[in-house]
Amino acid sequence: MRNLLIYALVFASVPAIFAWPYLGVLAWTWVSFMNPHRLAFGSVESFPVGEVIAIATLVAWLISREPKQLPMRPVVIAMLTYFAFTTLTSVTAVNQTLAWNKWEIYAKVILFTLVAISLMRSQIRLHALIWVMVASCGYFAFKGGLFTVLTGGSYMVFGPPGTFHGDNNGIAITFLMILPLLRYLQLQTENRFASISLLGAQVLTLAAILGTHSRGALLALIAMMTYLLIRSRNFGILALALVSGVIAFSLMPTEWRDRQLSTLDYAEDESAQGRITMWIYAIDVANDHPLLGGGFDVFYDRDYRMKYLPRKEDGTLVTGRAAHSIYFEVLGEHGYGGLILFLALGVMGFLSAERICRRCRLRPDLKWVTDLMPMCQASMVAFAVGGAFLNKATFDLYYHILAIIVIAEIVALRALANPPPADIPETDAILSFFFKPRLRRFDPRTRKRRPGHPAEDQARS
Repeated sequence: MRNLLIYALVFASVPAIFAWPYLGVLAWTWVSFMNPHRLAFGSVESFPVGEVIAIATLVAWLISREPKQLPMRPVVIAMLTYFAFTTLTSVTAVNQTLAWNKWEIYAKVILFTLVAISLMRSQIRLHALIWVMVASCGYFAFKGGLFTVLTGGSYMVFGPPGTFHGDNNGIAITFLMILPLLRYLQLQTENRFASISLLGAQVLTLAAILGTHSRGALLALIAMMTYLLIRSRNFGILALALVSGVIAFSLMPTEWRDRQLSTLDYAEDESAQGRITMWIYAIDVANDHPLLGGGFDVFYDRDYRMKYLPRKEDGTLVTGRAAHSIYFEVLGEHGYGGLILFLALGVMGFLSAERICRRCRLRPDLKWVTDLMPMCQASMVAFAVGGAFLNKATFDLYYHILAIIVIAEIVALRALANPPPADIPETDAILSFFFKPRLRRFDPRTRKRRPGHPAEDQARS
């Protein structure tokens, strides 16, 4: 039954995509983040669901009247430069089979990130994209949070197998990165039921993060909460952080506390030592290939493992694991040149969000931008800290966050070129029922909410 439902949803979406190509981006996002075919059994599990939607979207986009020109914002230029560099390192990779297999996966991520930037260039489309991202990942957060609460945190929360976030560490980073977006959606709603529901989703997501037992995720959670507190000076965030700490160290089982505290004693932790071994491996590969590195997945090349991994006293190789760090992953695969470009992409995205946020502060109709950009930055902080212990440098959710920043920047710059509107015109009627944009009652001088704004009254009518 589940197989038939997924087949029906996928093939029914194709005609809609040809009518409205931007729906293909939403469908692709749903498939990429939720992986519904991985939750079923039978033929649909191996069916190329993503390829069907991708082909339909690209063809529909090419024959439609949608804009074809890619907006060359600084983040887009940095993204294209880094992707071109990884293509070059794949050409020179030590293991061509491993390198091109991973390059193909990364190319799909970059392609649909750029397609999303090209097609989702309106507030209503952007909000639809955020809702699909949050709902797709939030499905696992809801299940994981309930599982953690009902079992008292005695068991680990995992993601769907065979996906970007299949293990406990991967799904933890996913939960961390959608948590600020949940908060953003709560800020944008005036419906009390929706606001309470989104607050409950945030609490369950926090529980799910703790339920993964991921030590890197706990550090990332602390960093993200600290950033939000410094940025907003909101004591509600402080209260949420304190509640999370109380839950973590009083309600979670002893095994969880022992695992988190083992971070302080990394010298005796076998997992930590395995990661350090692979970090040294990455440095050695980069020192021998400083500009281009060893290529994608050089960590799994048999000959290089024999050459660079240390040996035990009996002469056998130390068991090597994955890179377990986005930074050492990029360093080993693409050398120091690739690491510089990768870091530059993140810095460019963070600064772009800050720049456009500052420019929109005095525009009440763009208050949503000043709400969204800090939340995107918080997601990037979570990825930057949590990714230090996780090899997910090609994680599609991170690139979608960058896409959100670029799209918001494009929409905001277009709005800033004109005076504040008295009303917001209806666009994309198929989305307006669910994601209708609205004006909020803010005084442009004090940026505080005030009643009786005539523009909003007119927009509501």
